[in-house]
Amino acid sequence: MHTAWTRANTVLTFFATVLSVLCVVVTVTDVFHKSDPPISVELKEVKRLVTHRGRQDQAALSMRLDADLRPAFSWNTKQLFVFVQADYATPENAINQVVLWDKIIENKADAHLKIRALRQKYAFIDQGRNLRGLPLNLTVAWNVMPKVGRLFTRSKTFAVGTLPEEYTA
Repeated sequence: MHTAWTRANTVLTFFATVLSVLCVVVTVTDVFHKSDPPISVELKEVKRLVTHRGRQDQAALSMRLDADLRPAFSWNTKQLFVFVQADYATPENAINQVVLWDKIIENKADAHLKIRALRQKYAFIDQGRNLRGLPLNLTVAWNVMPKVGRLFTRSKTFAVGTLPEEYTA
């Protein structure tokens, strides 16, 4: 009545449908996982604020980070991508965001970050000469990368002070 190909197609289609439904169920259960991890970040010091190539300002910062991201993990979390970014406004651009540091956390045991002297990993360079005297916010953000489902980002922003009025060496 039915060929072997028809029967194989029916079986494979059934298993693909069951797998798809299971993936949707896993994704929906992860939506109900709410976390509010305790995080704090402070500007420890501005090591230098100089002109870069005569046209741009460049700053070197040292920060203090305490982030317990273990509550961000659920049974569906594969890994977290954590980053610290500097947020500031200039006359030319209302929103400026520069990533200063990042890290990939692959398991819950390594998700408590307590770094007393966090040095930036990437250059903090402004497009113009606007960094002097600007109020600075630091944002700690984490992308949750699930095993199944959509990637989403959470963040916390902290007002950490003002950059120096004059260039430093």
